[in-house]
This record gives sequence, structure tokens and C-alpha cells, in this order.
Amino acid sequence: MMNSRITRIIANTVGLAAIAALGITVYQLGTSPVKEKASEEKTTETEQEENSMVDAGTNQVEADMNNQNDVIDPVSEVDKEENSTGENTEENSGENMEGIQDSDEAEDVSAQVSALPEVNFSEDTLMEWPVNGNILVDYSMDQTTYFPTLDQYKLSPAISVGAVEGAPVVAAVNGKVFSIEQDAQTGTTLTMELGNGYQAVYGQLTDLKVSEGDTVKKGMIIGYIAQPTKYYSTEGSNLYFAMKKDGKPIDPIAYLP
Repeated sequence: MMNSRITRIIANTVGLAAIAALGITVYQLGTSPVKEKASEEKTTETEQEENSMVDAGTNQVEADMNNQNDVIDPVSEVDKEENSTGENTEENSGENMEGIQDSDEAEDVSAQVSALPEVNFSEDTLMEWPVNGNILVDYSMDQTTYFPTLDQYKLSPAISVGAVEGAPVVAAVNGKVFSIEQDAQTGTTLTMELGNGYQAVYGQLTDLKVSEGDTVKKGMIIGYIAQPTKYYSTEGSNLYFAMKKDGKPIDPIAYLP
């Protein structure tokens, strides 16, 4: 009886073990493809997601590149503005330089004009002596005066001021050089317009420092005392100085200090 019971227990145990083993085998056979399929599906989904991400990334990159092409490059715009500004600046600079040059020329002309002495002689004008020396022959248009070299008496429309050869001669008053001539009696002779019909005549000159048309300021050196002409050989070197009003001789002494 006891042996039959033990035998039945062993048989049941073996049967349960066989059933369990069979169940495990069936379970393994049933679940393995599922895992592999699931793994394959998961792998496929992952690849699709990765491809989708790659495509999306590529599309995004292309879109960004297109957007960058469409967007104005601020650096390029700055360069263009700088180049444009540079060109405009150069043009404006050129125009400004021309304007400055024109302005400078106008100022130079204006300065020269303003620097020119006023030529406006009148009865109240006081001159200065054109050369230092003694009067050798006086002005005289009312009566005759004696000329030593000529040894005769005649009218004298000018004064002769004794001076050493080479002494500087200055403008007695503001004036404009009207003419420079060679005269047999007075040598190199300069006539200056003083304004209002007045003229001053300087004779016995050499090495002139002015030319016809020059405007000369009072006290400016206009030349030097030359050797006397043969008409003044006895008197010696001197300055021949005369004045006229409307072409007629007047006494220069009246306007000298």
C-alpha cells in the first residue's frame, strides 16, 4: 500500500515536471519571434525616426541656407554703404576742395585788392620827400630861374633835389605807375597817377623797382638816383621831381612837409 502511494507520487511529480518542461519550451517558442519581430519593428521605427530626423534636419538646413540667401548681409550692406559713402565723400571732398580753392582764390584777390593803397590825392594830401637832399633848382613858372649847366634862365616846372648816385628814391604818395619813358633831359622818367587829375613825375632814375600799371604805396622804393644827364652835369646827380594837375604844372613844395 505504501509502495503504491510512493509510486503514484513519483509518477505525478514526473508528469508535472514533464508538463512544466513542455510549457517552458512552448513559451520560448511562442515568445522568441515576438521579441525578434518587436526588435525588428523597433529597429525599423528607429531607422524611420532617424531618417525622418535626418530629412528634417536636411530640410531645415536647406531652409536656413535659403533664408540666409534671402536675408540681406548686414556686413555687405555696411561695406556698400561705406563704399558709397566713400565715393560720395570723395566727390563731396573734391567739390569742397574746388570750393575751398575758389574761396582761397577769391580771398587772395580780395586780400590783394584790400592791400592796394588808396589812390585819392587831394588838396589836403601831405606827401613825403622822395629823396633826402638840398634843392638845386626850384620850381618857378611865374618867372625864369637860372640853370647852371645850360647857363641860362628859363621857367622851371619841377624841382631838382641833389642826391648821391645810387640813393634810393621812394614814392612821395600813393599812386599808380602811368608811364616809364626815356627823356633826353631827365633820363629815365616815371610818371605816376595820383587820382583826381593829379600826377607826380620822377626823373633821373635807374634800376626801377616798379612797372607800368603797378599801384605803389607811399614810402615804397621805386628806383635809385642815376648819373645826371648832360643837361644837369654841372648841378650833379639829382632827382627831377614835378607835379601836375589836369596836365598843368603845380608846385610840389606846396604838398611836401
